[in-house]
Amino acid sequence: MTTKPMRTAGLALAGALVLGATGWAATDAFTTDRAPVHALCLPDLSHDAYVPAAMSHLAYATVEESVGYDPDTDGGPGGIQRVRLRVLHPLKGSVPTTLTLGQGVGRDPHGRYTSHDPLYPVLHPGRTYIVGYTPDPAYGDGYTRYAKQEPDSSLDRWRAYVSRGATAPPNKACAEGA
Repeated sequence: MTTKPMRTAGLALAGALVLGATGWAATDAFTTDRAPVHALCLPDLSHDAYVPAAMSHLAYATVEESVGYDPDTDGGPGGIQRVRLRVLHPLKGSVPTTLTLGQGVGRDPHGRYTSHDPLYPVLHPGRTYIVGYTPDPAYGDGYTRYAKQEPDSSLDRWRAYVSRGATAPPNKACAEGA
């Protein structure tokens, strides 16, 4: 009979240790400068100066029209919007005068395209953007990786960023393999 209470106490102690270790690991992951690698090891696009170095192709372009939408194949709420753009100023890479680009978008309950990432706004016809993309014939000319609505007055600043080629400082967590 003494075996059962000891086994129960042992299991309770083991459970408490597992919960404590899990809690410590979770707290450590979210309170230090480390986080999941997939989130941290992407190029830093939060500073305009670092964007050109992270993009193979960059252009200042006006969205002419939406030319298609491919829903998620898994039935999710999003999909790929395809837009045609008129390039006003190529900034980096071999950029044609018109582009068809794919862009991953969500959809709200009213069917409008959405994006929750401020570095990746939904491309709307009639608006002008700095657009970074990766060539990919599956989407037309490529797939949008960065977009920011900008006025003509920003072109000199963006040209300077391209010529400088500044890269973001390395993220310590990526180098450590967090």
